[in-house]
Amino acid sequence: MADFTQTVMDAYIPQVWSKKATITYRSNVVLANLCDRRWEPEISVGKGDRVNIPNFSQNSAAKKRSTFGTGAAVTFDAVDEALTTFQVDQFAYKAFRVPAELSVQAMAMYEPLLVRGIGEAIALQIDNELASDTSNGVDSFSTVVGTLNIDITDDNILTCETNLNNANAPVSDRFMVVSPATRTSLMKIDAYRNQLYTSTVGSVPGDRAHGYLGRIYTFDVYMSNNLAGAGGKKNGAFQREAVAFVMQKDVTIIRQTNIADGLFNEVVGYAVYGFKKIKDSFGNELDGK
Repeated sequence: MADFTQTVMDAYIPQVWSKKATITYRSNVVLANLCDRRWEPEISVGKGDRVNIPNFSQNSAAKKRSTFGTGAAVTFDAVDEALTTFQVDQFAYKAFRVPAELSVQAMAMYEPLLVRGIGEAIALQIDNELASDTSNGVDSFSTVVGTLNIDITDDNILTCETNLNNANAPVSDRFMVVSPATRTSLMKIDAYRNQLYTSTVGSVPGDRAHGYLGRIYTFDVYMSNNLAGAGGKKNGAFQREAVAFVMQKDVTIIRQTNIADGLFNEVVGYAVYGFKKIKDSFGNELDGK
């Protein structure tokens, strides 16, 4: 007696292509939104390639008259202000092209997924640069706290906070950006675990939802898997004014048909942007896992 098998029936067993597809999402693209973006309106499209930012010398102390009521001469301070030049000189893009005949035959959802991936790829590129740039990114802060590939501790976080306090950094808009492994390190700290129960996910503001983990002391904590470092991750603990970011031209999609090369449907997405470390003392490289 012979039974029918899948091999025997293969020609008659239909195959179904799902109308859905699995998508690998870029996780935790967060750094651009934590930077100082106040200069974006000043350098919009058509307004040049750089912003000259006058530095302001914060007054640290006043003078006193040695003898009250004498009308002694007043001494004037000479203030020599410097200038920071913030240049927009970065161009990121993602492009693909498909033969026209295949565009006709492919599932309708395929091209929209490709286009969606352009924005995600560019966002990931920018996040990687903000994390790993050794001149202007998180990896550029001259103050280093912690040890690579070692759990960060409560003392490490308090040291970062003290450093910002000593630099007169505003208490508002302070952020920690940590790797997934360092997030696990945080969960070993009682103060952080306890802080997680002070609010619920439903009360988290919308602008914090992407990558936002909670709060410890004066820091809002975000997670990113794009941080630099091979033998341990270079996390960051900083105030918003530490790094400035400008997206002069947000992600723009261009579509065209190329006849000369053989009839292709081409799609290119690009963005024009720049970033610069403005206040080094407002940031800490927080080394960990």
